[in-house]
Parts: sequence; C-alpha cells; structure tokens
Amino acid sequence: MDTHSPRVKDTKSSAKGWAIQAFAEFVGTAMFLYLAVGGADAVSRGVDGLNILGQSFAFGVGLMVTAWAFFRISGSHFNPAISLSSLITGHISVPKFVLYFIAQILGAMLGVALVRGTTPSTESVGQINTLMNGQSIARGFFLEFFLTATLCFVYHMVVHEKNRSTFMAALPYGFALFSCHLFATRYTDAAINPARAFATSVVARNFTREHWIYWFGPLTGAIFAAALHILFRFMDYDHHSAGIDAENQAQYQRAQGAYNGDPNASTYAGHSNHIDNGVTHGNFANHGDNVNQVYHTPAGTSNTTTVR
Repeated sequence: MDTHSPRVKDTKSSAKGWAIQAFAEFVGTAMFLYLAVGGADAVSRGVDGLNILGQSFAFGVGLMVTAWAFFRISGSHFNPAISLSSLITGHISVPKFVLYFIAQILGAMLGVALVRGTTPSTESVGQINTLMNGQSIARGFFLEFFLTATLCFVYHMVVHEKNRSTFMAALPYGFALFSCHLFATRYTDAAINPARAFATSVVARNFTREHWIYWFGPLTGAIFAAALHILFRFMDYDHHSAGIDAENQAQYQRAQGAYNGDPNASTYAGHSNHIDNGVTHGNFANHGDNVNQVYHTPAGTSNTTTVR
C-alpha cells in the first residue's frame, strides 16, 4: 500500500457508518451555526470595531467547540467548501461528498432557524451576507475566494496531514475561521461557507443580488486550496522537514541523518517526520473510514494495522 497517497477507500464503508457520519455533519453544522450566528447577533449592537471582533470570536469559537466534538466521527467539515476540497484531494468519495453537502445545507438551515426561534431577534438575525462599505462584486468574490482557500488549506494541513498535533486540529481550524471573519466581516460579512450564506438568506427570506459570490467564491477557493495541498504532497514536503515532530534532540538528529542518507542513522518507512512511538500517518481523512495506519518506532521498524 502506498502510504504517501491520501486517498481513502471509503467506498468500503458500511451504509450505517456513512449514515452516522452524515448525521454528525447535520447535527454539528446546526450546532456550530446556532452558536456562531446566535453569538454574532448578540454582540452586533455595540461599537463597529467591537462588533467585528465579537462576531469573529463567535464564529471561531463556535467552530472550534463543535469541530472538536465531532472530529472523530465525520471530520467536522461543516462547510461544503471543506468537503469539496477534501473530495478533490481524495480524502472523501463523490457519494460521501453529496451526502455531506445535503447534511450541511439542512443542518445550517436548522441552526439558523433555531436562532430565529429561540431569540427575540428581528429579521436581521442570521447575519445575511451582503457587500458593504463600497465593496465591489469582483473584490468581494476574491476576498471570499482567498479566505476560504486559507481556511481549507489550514484544514488539510492540520487534519489530513497526520502528526503529533492532529488531535488538536480544532484549535487552528477555529482560529483560522476567526482570522478570516476578522478580515472579511467589514467588507462581505464573511460568509466563507456557502451553507451559512444560503441558510441565513432562506430563514430571512432575503436573497441579495450578489448572493452568488458566496457560493462561487468559497467553492473556487476550495479548489485552489486542494490544488495547493496536492502540490505540497507532490513535492513530498514532509521528507524535507525530517524530524519536525521529534520529541527530543536525539530523535531529531536520527531523522535528519536518515533524510541526509546517513547509513548509520535510523530509517523510517513512509513519512520521515513521524518518528516517535504511537504517532500515525496514512491515507485517511477521518476515523469513520477504514484506515491503514503506520506506527513508527525509533528502531526504524513499522507495523501496519487496519482501523475500522
């Protein structure tokens, strides 16, 4: 098995497993947007700069908390752009992408509807995305494009590139969204998620003429991020960062020796930067799929196991 390939053979997954993962995406997306949209709406009545900071914090923390909760079930996409990018990189299949897409749209509508139904907010609840402060459609499109590409690339690197910090992936994932919202809220109201933009417009029954950029901007940004991630994998970047996950200087030197061709250094199968006991890598996206994992030992041996 080629351990460098990220492609997941998730077509072997059971229908029950896919249903559980899709349900997790539905519930997780609803929970995330309930926390994020509700939090943003609650702080949207102060000074302008404080509004932006508060809304960004609501979305970032909302994603961080729910992503951490559902990461081991579905991968915590909660965003069609993340799912599309993962499809292109080969971490999910076309059927699963379709299933996730439907679950995310429905979950987003439920989350925003819950905000509307459980708070005394006006029709503005849900933070309908619209261009502001003289922002042109072209600039709005590219702002959504680049920020979504950033979010997707962060997701690939902290989730799909397995390393010692993968269990904490929800932290950079949430902080990345916080940063994106902090930048874009003043100009496009920061969608960066087609499900969020669509759900808020549906609940408010208000589609702006520029609504299309909140689909095409993020989705094309997702494609760009996938291409960038594939490029880094093609360049075998982790081979050139040998020892980056070492726990101590000795492990780092052994990894560097193997990288530089030292015959006396330990050799490691697969990715050279995963060198400590129990650290895994392999061609997998989330814990719901069949996984081929390689466990490295300092002696240079490896054991491959299948996790279901």
